[in-house]
Amino acid sequence: MFTKEQLEAMIPTLKDNVSLAKSLLEKNPNDENLKITLESQRKTLNEYLQRLENIKVGRPAIGITKKVSLTLSEDNWEWLDEKAEGNRSGFLREIVWNALGNESEWSNYACLGYAIAGAKKLGYDDEKINELVRAIYGEFDFKSVPEAEDIYRESDY
Repeated sequence: MFTKEQLEAMIPTLKDNVSLAKSLLEKNPNDENLKITLESQRKTLNEYLQRLENIKVGRPAIGITKKVSLTLSEDNWEWLDEKAEGNRSGFLREIVWNALGNESEWSNYACLGYAIAGAKKLGYDDEKINELVRAIYGEFDFKSVPEAEDIYRESDY
């Protein structure tokens, strides 16, 4: 696919080719090769002009736009507007992307896998690794991800 700049650079040459083929065909109206050349150049010119017309100006599309009505308290709207810095849709899009990224990356099994790998690296035997995995697994139901993060951040580890 050609860029806008490439198309803009080729179109004048194609127009010249069409004009030249027309003038040569006027002098040689029965020349089948000239007729084919003229038709080919016209077709290419029209195609490139159409492509150029279809290139959208502005930022590229990043998805599908859907209208949403969102009800928040006045305090929440003030907070959102402050954080959004004049770009509500961009801010909300970033929140969604972050939430999707965190959700797709977090996994209790991945957490347990990290714990097992670390315990093995430290030379824990199978019985101790099993105890550690069961203890961590038991905490999944009682601690949220943010609470677990706080425990880690507040620890000396």
